[in-house]
Amino acid sequence: MIKAIAMLLALIPTTLIAASPRWDHSIRIDDPKLTAEVAAQQCHKSLINAPELLEAWCEKAYEMSYWSALVPISLHTGDGTRLVADAKERLKNKEPGAYTTLAWLYGSGQFVKKDIAKAIALREELLVLDKSFTPNQIAANHMKLADLYIQDRNWKKVAIHAKHVLKHTQSNFQKKYAKRQLESAERHLSSNEL
Repeated sequence: MIKAIAMLLALIPTTLIAASPRWDHSIRIDDPKLTAEVAAQQCHKSLINAPELLEAWCEKAYEMSYWSALVPISLHTGDGTRLVADAKERLKNKEPGAYTTLAWLYGSGQFVKKDIAKAIALREELLVLDKSFTPNQIAANHMKLADLYIQDRNWKKVAIHAKHVLKHTQSNFQKKYAKRQLESAERHLSSNEL
């Protein structure tokens, strides 16, 4: 469960976490002025602050077009059937969130059979989508690809993706993480050459 919560927190956009206080009891789920963003914030915050309200808030956020609300619902209930089906349907429309969600699911084996090759293919396909991604979003995808290639023990690909992150990211966290990935790849590559 702790691993699942950590993975969930990695998927939550930082704007949803940092946008407001931990839990706001004054926000009403039936407020006609409720926005999808606020419902999504309450959905994610309820995971830690009000788990008894998680399903209600996340279902509300989902109804308001925040389909990622299916992630905390699935982790909370232990049933990812809707999440997997919804992500696969959205993949047909080439929605970036469907790629990242399914790559996470296949890479972790959460709610589906673990399939690193499928997770890699989804992340590689995301790189060539005709979408407006920021440099840090692209770097994050390369960083996740390097992680998957570590599991696959493909050290040349780890090095390629880690180098991309180092060259293109502006995030200090991503730089430090990619540096560790690259060092690991280089250690493995040099030991195989001996």
